[in-house]
Amino acid sequence: MKWINRIEEAFVGICLLAVTIVLFVNIVLRFGFSANTNWAEEVIRYGMIWITFIGAAVCFRRGLHVGIDFFLDYLSKKWGAIIALVVNLLSIVFMAFIFYYSIELVKFSIDSGQITPSLQIKMFYIYLAIPIGALLSLIHLVVHTFKLFKDLQSNTIEEKQP
Repeated sequence: MKWINRIEEAFVGICLLAVTIVLFVNIVLRFGFSANTNWAEEVIRYGMIWITFIGAAVCFRRGLHVGIDFFLDYLSKKWGAIIALVVNLLSIVFMAFIFYYSIELVKFSIDSGQITPSLQIKMFYIYLAIPIGALLSLIHLVVHTFKLFKDLQSNTIEEKQP
C-alpha cells in the first residue's frame, strides 16, 4: 500500500511542477515576446484535472476530505467516530457512483473518438483521471473505514468493562 501512496504523491507533485512550468513559460512567451502557444492552455487544463482527481485520493488517504469538525468538538469520541463512520460509508457510496459512471464516460469517449483541439490526443486519456481517482479514493476510504470500525469496536468493548 505504501508504494501506491508514493506513486500518488509523486504523480501529483510532478504534474503540479509540470503545469507550473508550462504556465510560467506561456506567460513569459505571451507578455515578453508576444508569442502565444495554443497547446499550453490544454496541457495546463488537463494537468489540473489529473491533479484534482488523484489529489482527492491523497486527501481521502490522509483524512483531509470535507468535514465539519466544529460539531464533532461538542460530541464524545465515541459519537464522533460513529459520525465519521457514517460519513465514510456515504463517501464510499458516492465514490462508487462516480467510478461506475466515469467508466461509462470513458467507454463513450472511446466509442466517439473525441480528440482534443490543440494536442490532438484522445479525450478518454483525460477522462481516465475520473475513474482512476475514484478507484484510489474508494480504496483509501475502505481502508480508513475498516480502521475506524475496528477502533470503534475496541472502544465500545473497553467502555463495557467495569
